[in-house]
Amino acid sequence: MQRIPILRYELELSEELGAPWTVVAINVEEALDHPYRAQVEAVADLTDEVDATELDSLLGCDAVVRLVRRDMAEDASTRTICGVVTRLDFLGHLESQPSVRFHIGPAFALLRQRVDSRIFQDMSVQDIVSEVLEGALGDFGRSIDLGDVARGKRVRDYCTQFRESDFDFVSRLLEEEGISYEFRHDEESGKETLVLHDGNGAYEPLANIDGAADVPCIENEPEQANVESIQNFEWLRRMTSTAVLRRDFDWTTPSDLLTEPADGEDDRGRVRRVYIHGQRRYVNDDLSERSKDAQEAALSRGQRARGRSNVSVMRPGLRFSLTNHDRSDLLREYLIVDVVHRGADRHTSTSGVIEGGYHNEFECIPVDVVARPERRTARPTVRGPQTATVTGASGDEICTDEHGRIRVQFHWEEQPKYDDTSSCWVRCAQSWAGPSWGAQFIPRVGMEVVVEFLDGNPDRPLVTGCVYNGNNPPPFALPDHKTQSGWRTNSSPGGGGSNELRFEDAAGSEEIYLHGQKDWNTKIENDKTESIGHDESNTIGNDHTESVGNDHSETVGNDQTITIGNDQTESIGHDQTLTVGNDQTVTIASNQTATIGMDRTEMIGLNAVETVGVSKTILVGGLFAQTVGGAMAMVVGEGVSVGVAGSHSLTVGDDAVESVVGAKSVQAQSLSTTLENEATITTGKDLGVSVGKALTVTAKDNIGIKGDKEATIDIAKKLVIKCGKASIALKSNGDVVIKGANITIKASGKLVAKGSKIEQN
Repeated sequence: MQRIPILRYELELSEELGAPWTVVAINVEEALDHPYRAQVEAVADLTDEVDATELDSLLGCDAVVRLVRRDMAEDASTRTICGVVTRLDFLGHLESQPSVRFHIGPAFALLRQRVDSRIFQDMSVQDIVSEVLEGALGDFGRSIDLGDVARGKRVRDYCTQFRESDFDFVSRLLEEEGISYEFRHDEESGKETLVLHDGNGAYEPLANIDGAADVPCIENEPEQANVESIQNFEWLRRMTSTAVLRRDFDWTTPSDLLTEPADGEDDRGRVRRVYIHGQRRYVNDDLSERSKDAQEAALSRGQRARGRSNVSVMRPGLRFSLTNHDRSDLLREYLIVDVVHRGADRHTSTSGVIEGGYHNEFECIPVDVVARPERRTARPTVRGPQTATVTGASGDEICTDEHGRIRVQFHWEEQPKYDDTSSCWVRCAQSWAGPSWGAQFIPRVGMEVVVEFLDGNPDRPLVTGCVYNGNNPPPFALPDHKTQSGWRTNSSPGGGGSNELRFEDAAGSEEIYLHGQKDWNTKIENDKTESIGHDESNTIGNDHTESVGNDHSETVGNDQTITIGNDQTESIGHDQTLTVGNDQTVTIASNQTATIGMDRTEMIGLNAVETVGVSKTILVGGLFAQTVGGAMAMVVGEGVSVGVAGSHSLTVGDDAVESVVGAKSVQAQSLSTTLENEATITTGKDLGVSVGKALTVTAKDNIGIKGDKEATIDIAKKLVIKCGKASIALKSNGDVVIKGANITIKASGKLVAKGSKIEQN
């Protein structure tokens, strides 16, 4: 005699055809981290045939399936499965009653039919999942329960859903974070709830028909027991990976590869390690957790039990304790991870006679083994490069950060923003990139750039180049200038100016063109050599300053012409040597001033001619010496004035001739002229000597005074002519005194002596 109530099946739809449905068979597949699938074969208790369109109206309606153990008194237990009718199989009529197979699943599974491409920034996985599911599940009146999940709260700066269904996207994120999910079914609302877990402690205990979480193992006549039981329980062990090593690369600290192991070995001490690298966008503090997740997922596959039971309330996410098993080591608590329910009422269907009854097949893991989800959902892969538009804040022409990264707007995004939140900061490839050296060209707002994705990961974009488009034509018009290559920049902000380096490769017209919008600064740490095969022309609109730290040598093979529109100042710290192979002509329209701090030496191989139109003044602070190897002639059109503050010395190695057409005046406090030989003074007319006081003429030899005509000596007071003891004195009063030892007067003619009185001894 059966002691537990017989299991009955019920189907309730949110839309009815006017009569209840009688369930004849069910098949339900459930698993952790998977949507469940229920197939319910039922017939409608209708006397009239149902139009096919009426059956079609049931597609998408809510459904509640109940597995009820009912006795004459009351319901002992009920297992409720809520969902949405996702498919209808019309099986025909059984005794004029329509027979239909209903496919029922959670609303979450229908998100496979919603495919999108979008970007989430600065959001945690919990926030992303909530945003995606609240709207999608809300359309079906369903919701998500995050519970006390601690995982998935780290903020991801960038997370992309790319050509991915909402179902796959959410599943992938949960798997990446090590978060499991189950479905809980509410009898009152008739709807299922998606519940998240990150550990086994949050799973609810199973309630057997007696309300206990214990499930005995009863292999023989289980229907005679007063509780639901397990008829077969098998313990499975399989070899899996024992260790995990994860490695990631953080480009902000490229010298330190991020490596986190999760070590482990099997019962024989052997290690089977899985090496995982570069699977996702780097999060700086989760590498150890990710390694542990992969190890736990492998461990849960290696320790499982499977069995067969009549426990109708079994579902994934429930915990139970096994009792009454002949292996004491298996008497422990387990977590159900997979259940397949099969049941039927005895009836005749379109496919024949179906025997009644119910059983399920399940898999479970020890509750101390974490139910960590496997990475089943493949990450979408971007196959090949894409292009995008560079964006920035309103008014920005260049939007970048300290790493030279930019933001872009992908063309595929459904709701583009075209601002500084269009994407994450995206690194830009350069032709060279060293520590503070290399190439630097930052793509600017509005440019179309080529974007690659590292390992095809849409979360890891990398700008690899730029392309021209209808708004941004090339700088050198094509095809007219197809032989030109180069770079032209654009002044920012505002534009209107550019720097340019252009190469012209047209045969016969080859050219390198360089244009700077403003300044050009060149710094060469060592030598610079410049060779120009033909002409060079430099035009400077304003000032030119050239500074040479050491020597400056300039060689001109032929002529050199320097034209200065205004002043020229040349300052030489030390010596200057100027060598002219032939003639030199210096023409100064106005004045010239030469200031020499110390000595000056001027050597002329042959003649020197100096012409002064008006006056010339030479001021010598100390000595002034002039040496003439041959003759020297000085011709002065008018006066010559020589002022010497100190001494003036004139030395002539041979003859010196001084010719003065007009008057010559020499003024000095004292004048001394010393001649080693003769001195001759020749005047065309008169010669006058004027002395302020005494005049003395001294000669070691003879003194001669000769005149072709008269000679006059005019002395105001007294004139004395003296030779030894003889003298002649003439006084202003007219007295004449002649003294001498012997005085002889000879006359070739008459000797006349006149006086008022002539006295003789």
